[in-house]
Formats: sequence, structure tokens, C-alpha cells
Amino acid sequence: MRSLFVKLFLWFLLTIIVSGVVFFFFAFNLRIAPMREQHMRHVREERNRTVAQALVLAGRAGAALEEKGGKAALSVWQPQGAGTLKVYLFTSSAVPLSDGAPTQVWDAVRHFSETGQQEPGAPGGRDVIVERVTAPSGTPYLAATRAIPLPGSPEPRRFPFPPDFWLQMAITLVVSALVCFGLSWHITAPVRKLRFAVQGFALGDLGTRVAVTGSKTGDELTDLGRDFNLMAIRIEKLVNAHKNLVRDVSHELRSPLARLNVALGIARNQTCPGQEAALDRIEQESERLNVLVGELLTLSQLDGGVTGEKSVFDLTLLAEEVASDAHFEASGCNRRVDMVSPAPSLPVEGNRELLRRALENVFRNAIRYTPEGSPVELRIAASAGRAVVTVRDFGPGVPEDQLSDIFRPFHRVADARDRKSGGTGIGLAISERAVTLHGGTIGATNAPGGGLQVDIKLPLTDKPLS
Repeated sequence: MRSLFVKLFLWFLLTIIVSGVVFFFFAFNLRIAPMREQHMRHVREERNRTVAQALVLAGRAGAALEEKGGKAALSVWQPQGAGTLKVYLFTSSAVPLSDGAPTQVWDAVRHFSETGQQEPGAPGGRDVIVERVTAPSGTPYLAATRAIPLPGSPEPRRFPFPPDFWLQMAITLVVSALVCFGLSWHITAPVRKLRFAVQGFALGDLGTRVAVTGSKTGDELTDLGRDFNLMAIRIEKLVNAHKNLVRDVSHELRSPLARLNVALGIARNQTCPGQEAALDRIEQESERLNVLVGELLTLSQLDGGVTGEKSVFDLTLLAEEVASDAHFEASGCNRRVDMVSPAPSLPVEGNRELLRRALENVFRNAIRYTPEGSPVELRIAASAGRAVVTVRDFGPGVPEDQLSDIFRPFHRVADARDRKSGGTGIGLAISERAVTLHGGTIGATNAPGGGLQVDIKLPLTDKPLS
């Protein structure tokens, strides 16, 4: 079963198992210190047992001397077999018979005399060992000595964690992080593929598909990718059908328009006085319809990726030519086009006439909406390997939420105003398609102080001018 749930379950289970193995491996290693302490405890017990045996022998000898010669004989007593042990003799009621018994030894003897048990000592072993001994006469005595310190005895642990605890924890976390990284990368790989496909589709590449390997089913992400491909195929067919419909209708309208113009010419020759105004109106609407059909055909060609013949030309020179023509048109309605600053030569590669038309549409739109007596400003510059052409008017601008919509076909910010101005709503859409086909971008912003600013950015080329 290849469902996402099972993958998540198995991967997280693997993460826990690997982390647990690593953790318990180090936890098992931490048992070395307790085992060392257990070994030292065993050594201390053996030491105490040996010392106790030697203490009993030495104590009996001391008790015998004390009965024969009294305390004077005991003062020169050197117990045989005691080695480095310093043995002290007491009566059964903890009265010292040997001189120089330390307070610690005396306290331990009193405790043993009262309770019959050894006094607890330092952690891991007793400090003083006390044993009962009997003199030859049967009189009971107490013999005591201080335990011999073991060489290399470990110091009591002063920290809650072993010295290498954090290193082991860091290694555990690194291993867990690597396993989780592999988990995340594996699970999100189909999501990344789907995301790239969606981005390409949103940018207009209707042929984008998600790579689906094999015929496995049950994996939710694989099924989602397959569903996306089906959706993309359906949308691509619908969009292509729409484009074909617009192209075919535009072509079919050309013939009746041509016949209409011929009939209009015949009607002018046979018209009666007083009908000129109606014929002029028919001619005007016919011309507008002819322009609309032409723009629809151009837009259809651009949607199909048709750019025509390409060459290398100076974009600055082209923009100045278009600005000059636009200035001539604007002067008839008390408007003008101003070049704000001199521009360098900017070589670009593409279809010169197509980009000319894109610039003309932007200028005409700016002239249409800038107030009478105000200019349309043109700026040309180079930035980050791109040529930047900026056209600004001083009109009312566009609502912020519609700035990107003005490049859609037939979009109207204000329907009544656009109809009055004579715009078809296709000019900026043609500009957007033309610039995009040349690898550039076009965008609109509301300029500070009022007006709409359109920025066209096209990639520069290193090829020589044609």
C-alpha cells in the first residue's frame, strides 16, 4: 500500500526506531559507570572482610597482653600480621585500653557497643571497622581500626549527567535530524513537482504537466498529480477552442465587412440628399468594427506564439519614433509627448513591427486619458541587463485592484468612459502578449502625484545591430 498515510506512519516509525536505538545505545554505555562503582563496592567489601580477619587476630593478641601485663604491656604492643593497620583495644563497654584512639574510632566503638552494628561510614564503605575479640580467659574486648583507603577510589559524582552526556545527545539529535530530513524530502518531492507545474500553468504554459511515473494507485499525491494533468488537458482544450473560435470568427467577419464597405460606396452614389449623415455613421461604425477584427486577429496570432521575423534593432530609436508619431496625434487634442531624459542606445532582438505596435498601444492609451494641456512622459533607461521603457500620463489612474486587469482583453475600468474614448479594450492586451513573447515584462502602477505609469522591460542583447 502506497498511501501517504502509510508512508508517513512508516517513516515516522523508522525515525523513532533509529532515534531509540541510538539513544539506548548510549544509555547502555552509561551503565559502565554504575558497573565500575559496583566493582569498587565489591573490592571494598573484600577489603573490609580481610581487615576484619586481621583485626580479630591482632585484637586477640592485644587482649592476651593486656591480661598478662596490663595497660603498660599494651602500650608497647605491636600486633603481628596487622601490616599498616593501627589497632586500638577497648573493653566491651567501649572504655579505651590503647592510647591515642581518635574520636572517630571511639565514636564507632561506642556505637558498636550500644547497638552491636558497625557505624555507617562514607559512601561505598565504612571508615572504621570494629570487631569483638575474646581474651584467653574468655573476657570480651572490642578491637577497632581505620579502613585502609583504596588507591584510585572514585570521587562521588557531583553532576547530574555524565561528562559526555551532551555529546551523546547531540549525536542523537543529528541522526534524528538526518532521518527526518530524508523523510521530509521524500514526502514533499511530489508536492514540489506539482507546485512547479501549477506555477508554469499559471504563467500561461498550458502544456505543463506533472511527471507521473508508473501506474501505481493509492498514493494521494500521485493521484493528485494525475488529476492535475487531466484538468490541464481539459483547460488547454477549452482555451484552444476559444482561441480558434475568435480567430475563425474574425476571419469570417472580414468578408461581410468588405462587402459592407462596397455596398456603402454604391449607396453613396445613389443616395438622396439628407442621407449623408446616416451613411457617415455607418462608415464610422464599420471602420471601428474593422479595427476590432484586426486587433482580434493580432491577439489570436500572439496567443499562438507567432512573432514573425526577428532582427536586432535599437529600442531607443524605435521608442523615439513611436513617441514622435504619438506627439503628432496628441497635438490635435491639445496634448503632447515629452522625452524626460536622453537615453543610450539599447539593442534588443525581436520583431520590430510587433514591438512598435505594443508601444503605440501604450502611448495611445496614455494620450487618451491624460488631461488636455498635460504631457505624456517617456523615459528610457537600462537596468540589470534589461531595457526599461516608461510611459506616464497624468490622468485619473486605475484602482489598485485593477492594475493587472487592464492587460486582459476587453477589460474596462469605466465602461461608459472607454466607450466614449473609442477604445476597444484590446490594445494593452496586445502589448502584454507582444512583450511577453519577447521575454520581457509589462506592468502598470499609479504614479506619485497622479496618473498611470506603464513600465516595459525587455532583455538586452550582445548581438550587433542589423
